Amino acid sequence: MATKFDMINGNDEIFKNKEYVEDSIIFNAIESARKESGFELYSDHKYVIILITKNDHRVWLWTSAAIKDDTNKLIDICRFLRDCNIPKAEIYLKQDVADSFSDLYALTTLEINYSITDEFSIAVFTHTGEKIAEIPAALPGEGEEIVKIDKDNAEHTKMVWDFYESLKEEFHWQTKLERKVNQYLNTDMYALIKDGRIVANAVIGSRTEEFLRIKSIAVREDERRKGFGYKMCVYALNQIKSRGLTPILYTHIGNAAAMALWAKTAFKEKNKLYLLKIENND
Repeated sequence: MATKFDMINGNDEIFKNKEYVEDSIIFNAIESARKESGFELYSDHKYVIILITKNDHRVWLWTSAAIKDDTNKLIDICRFLRDCNIPKAEIYLKQDVADSFSDLYALTTLEINYSITDEFSIAVFTHTGEKIAEIPAALPGEGEEIVKIDKDNAEHTKMVWDFYESLKEEFHWQTKLERKVNQYLNTDMYALIKDGRIVANAVIGSRTEEFLRIKSIAVREDERRKGFGYKMCVYALNQIKSRGLTPILYTHIGNAAAMALWAKTAFKEKNKLYLLKIENND
């Protein structure tokens, strides 16, 4: 008999599942979304939680490690996600079930002409707690300071738009620049301003009771290898720690510069997520 997945709300009893509560990886994404709108939660009421945010085609799948040995359950999850008919799905799941899941998903999607366009791992980092030197808001050097961006300040928003315009091709934001910039403006954003423009920034968001995520550290291409990324990372770290929370972040393991920065700022790899990108060929 196929597993039945029902839509649940953010107060469902499954969120008290001990294994779920102790999992800081996908837990952080799902816990943050429970407090927001624009998402759907589905569950088998035992140990599977599926979060779907249809606006950006993302699917976060949390499940007990026990599912690795339950092929029938994995097939049911694959079929459920297939039948959701998300045109360009990005499915995030824990590395320990990824190999079995991706193979099964490929098989179950053949019937409706889907294909897997990309597969890669994302490292999940939490901070070690090691003390990092404070980075002051006013930095040595003429015209160089760190400010918290105020979305109601026209000068600030103009600089933010200019900053992300310079990065949109690298970030692959050509068609979603407006949505992503507005999304970031509604979080805590700190910017390093030099000579009247943003040269680097840090975006903080996705909070749970214990963790607060660094969503992005970005530096203008012509200002790289000058220590600005390090300064913004340390500044963001200290902002999070001042709130009594543990910094967490995700990054593509192929991003060598980011991996080096996290090591330099005393992050440690907690685990890996697996990202499976699906395209509808119709």
